Amino acid sequence: MPSGKTHTSLNLFALPFLLFLLISYGFTSWGFLLWFCGGFIAGTYFLSPDLDTRSTPYRAWGPLRVLWYPYQVIMPHRSPLTHMPIIGDVLRVLYFVCVSIPIVHVLDTYVYDVNVKEILMRYKSELVIIFFGIVTASTLHIMVDIMNTKRKRLWKKRRK
Repeated sequence: MPSGKTHTSLNLFALPFLLFLLISYGFTSWGFLLWFCGGFIAGTYFLSPDLDTRSTPYRAWGPLRVLWYPYQVIMPHRSPLTHMPIIGDVLRVLYFVCVSIPIVHVLDTYVYDVNVKEILMRYKSELVIIFFGIVTASTLHIMVDIMNTKRKRLWKKRRK
């Protein structure tokens, strides 16, 4: 399995090519491209499929990484629940939302006087684009894992 630094480097290397592909397919809105980049970077640094281990993305959460400890206990490493495009991303985002609800509720009620639900509804199309970026980043991560595993198996067969 490649290291976290390798995954991060490959994702960041691929981002300009992905943006070129999006632009060539007609996604030329700067807003779309910026939201996609934000989601892609969040998917690379914070919502990686490797959150099921004590990985670089796990440590990137800083003191908030304790929120991900139950996720690590529940999810076996490289299971289809964590390392499958879309399904793993949906589960990670849903987990994060469920864990964040009490925190957001306290902040919404006692610290800020805003309606979080209203804000989420106002920016639902942007949230979908961010999710698309997260899915793209994790799909690249998973593809690299698969290719590296196949490479190792081929190498083992050749050495025998």
